Amino acid sequence: MKSAKVIDIRGRILGGETPLLCTPLVGRTRERVLAEAATVVAKKPEVIEWRVDYFESIGDATAVLETARLLRAAVGDMPIIFTRRSIREGGEPIAIDDEGVVRLYDTVSASGLVDFLDFEMGNDPEQLRRVRENAHGHGTRLILSYHNFGYTPGCEFLEQRFLEAERLGADVAKVAVMPRDRMDVLTLLAATAQAEAKARIPLISMSMGPLGSVTRMIGGVFGSSLSFAVGEASSAPGQIPIADLHAVYAVIHRARGTA
Repeated sequence: MKSAKVIDIRGRILGGETPLLCTPLVGRTRERVLAEAATVVAKKPEVIEWRVDYFESIGDATAVLETARLLRAAVGDMPIIFTRRSIREGGEPIAIDDEGVVRLYDTVSASGLVDFLDFEMGNDPEQLRRVRENAHGHGTRLILSYHNFGYTPGCEFLEQRFLEAERLGADVAKVAVMPRDRMDVLTLLAATAQAEAKARIPLISMSMGPLGSVTRMIGGVFGSSLSFAVGEASSAPGQIPIADLHAVYAVIHRARGTA
């Protein structure tokens, strides 16, 4: 891959030969988040994602920051993605509005406790602009994402979602879609490969559900730089246990002569 596409976060290379393995935390309380983290760290992911839309105290910025501080202490130098997923893109109901989410993102980014913010491209353009400027002002990387839990749009549309994320100032572009048949899985992989040939930032892609689970295993061959794996609990359909993905990646390494 082109060096311009590589991001080094705390010594982990996003955009390298092998996708990084990221495990989500979906605890609803501070205690559960930290308990999950303890279980997950032992399974050796490269990245942690805190899905804060599951967190019951999301409306209390002090509680979020304190949990983030304890989480950082628990995972050491492991990169953390901070994500509020909206209901329309597969997330949980939360107690704050979109404006509150923007303020929370700014507060958490300013703390220096997380490495990435994941924000959806479908959000209000002005709010997206503020999240981007605040994140970059605090030295936090921005993932701009698109999720479709209903179906898989066409290849050109998906390719453009990746490139639109780059145009909007993302450091990483993410696309996740739901397949209805095998051809939809191929569409997602083809769109990833086509976008990877043009984009100047790392890409993350996946076809969700059992039918799309193969993309979590071989997505790196087509240009996806990160895969979400189950440590203790999944955050999306089709996620695979982290130990299984470690084994699959080892096989692919050997087959490609990169082990």
